Amino acid sequence: LRKSKDIIRLEVAGSLRRHKEIVHDIDILISTKRPISIHEVFTSYPPVDQVLAKGETKSSVILKSGLQADLRTVTDTEFPYALHHFTGSKEHNVTMRTLAKRMGLKISEYGIFKGNRLISCKDEADIFKVFGLKYIPPELRENMGEIESAKNGKLPKLIEPKDIKGIFHVHSTYSDGMNSLEEMIRRAEKLGYEYVGISDHSKTAVYANGLSEERLKKQHKELDQLEKKFRKIRIFRGIESDILQDGSLDYSDKVLDSFDFVIGSIHSRFGMSEKEMTQRICRAMAHPRMTLLGHPTGRLLLGRAGYAFDYEAIFETASKTGVTIELNANPQRLDLDWRFCRDAKAKSIRLCVNPDAHSLEGLGDVMYGVGIARKGWLEKKDVLNTMSVSEIGKFLESRNR
Repeated sequence: LRKSKDIIRLEVAGSLRRHKEIVHDIDILISTKRPISIHEVFTSYPPVDQVLAKGETKSSVILKSGLQADLRTVTDTEFPYALHHFTGSKEHNVTMRTLAKRMGLKISEYGIFKGNRLISCKDEADIFKVFGLKYIPPELRENMGEIESAKNGKLPKLIEPKDIKGIFHVHSTYSDGMNSLEEMIRRAEKLGYEYVGISDHSKTAVYANGLSEERLKKQHKELDQLEKKFRKIRIFRGIESDILQDGSLDYSDKVLDSFDFVIGSIHSRFGMSEKEMTQRICRAMAHPRMTLLGHPTGRLLLGRAGYAFDYEAIFETASKTGVTIELNANPQRLDLDWRFCRDAKAKSIRLCVNPDAHSLEGLGDVMYGVGIARKGWLEKKDVLNTMSVSEIGKFLESRNR
C-alpha cells in the first residue's frame, strides 16, 4: 500500500497500534484524494482470502492468515482526528469526549469543533494540545490514568527499541532450539546487540532435551571457543533452570556457580494452589544464584491461562532479593502482562525484555516485548537489558558474589 502514489498519509490504528497482547483485526487508516484506487489495491492484495466489503471510504477483507483487515480512507484534513479516534481505546475516547464537553467542545473522527467551527490540527500532538495535554503515546491510551498524567506533565519517557543493548533467554540445539550456538550468536551480533545470554533448558526438562552436568561442560567448552571467535559481542553463559515443586532449582549450587546468570522458570505442576505456587516461586527467588524469573505467569495466549499466585508477595520477594522479572517477548507469551508492569516498577523491580528465542527468527521477537514494556509505562531505566555491556557485566558480577 505504501508504494501507491495516491497515499498522502498511512498509519496502522486500533489495538495493533496500541500494542495489545491479542489483536483480533488490523485497522489501517489512509489519507488520499483518490480513495477508489486505494481500495482497489487493498482488496486485490495477494494475501487476501475473502473480500467482506468494498467501498469508497471503508473496505474489509479476511487475510489468508485468518485475520480481518479493515481499511478506512479519509481526507488529509480529517486524518489526525480519525487516527486518534480509530486508535482508541474506546474507554480513552469516552474520557476525551467528556473532557471536550467540559470545555465546550466536541471531538469525533471528523474533527474538534467549537460550535460549527473546526479547530485545525495537523497531527495528534495538536489534538492533545487543544485539551492542554502532552502527547499521549498510543500504547498508553487505555484510560488507565494517561490523560491525568498528560495533564500534569507526568507521562513516562517510554523505552524504545534502540534502548535494548543485549538479550538473555536464548536457546540452541543443545536443548530444544533449532539453531546452533554459533548461528544464534552470529545473528545476535548482526542485530547489533552488545551481548547475548545463552540459556538452554536444564536437566529436569527432559521433554526439551535439557542439559545434564556432562553436557553442560561440553557446551561451556564450545562457548570458550566461540568467545575467541566473536570479538564484537560478549557471550554470557546461563541456564533456564526448572523451578521444582518445592521451589528448589534443579542443579547443585556448585553447578549453578558456573553460570553468569540463571533464569528460574516453572515448566510443570501448573495446577498448584495459589498459596503453594506463591511459596514455590518465592523460595526459588530466595536462592542467591537466581538472576531472573522467567515467563512469570506461564501463560500461553489463546492457549493456556497463567497459574495462580499472589502478585503482591512475588513482587515483594523480587524487591527484597533483587531478582529481575522477565518480560518474555515471545508473541505466544508476552509475559509479564503489561497491566502488572507498573506495579513491579512501583516497587523498583527491574524487568528484562527477553526473546525466549528457539530459532534465528525468534531473536526478532524483542520488538513485541518492547511494545508491551511501553504499554506497561516502562522507561529505559526500568529495563535491565538497556544496560551497556560493561554495566551488565558489573551487575552480573555483583549478583554472583
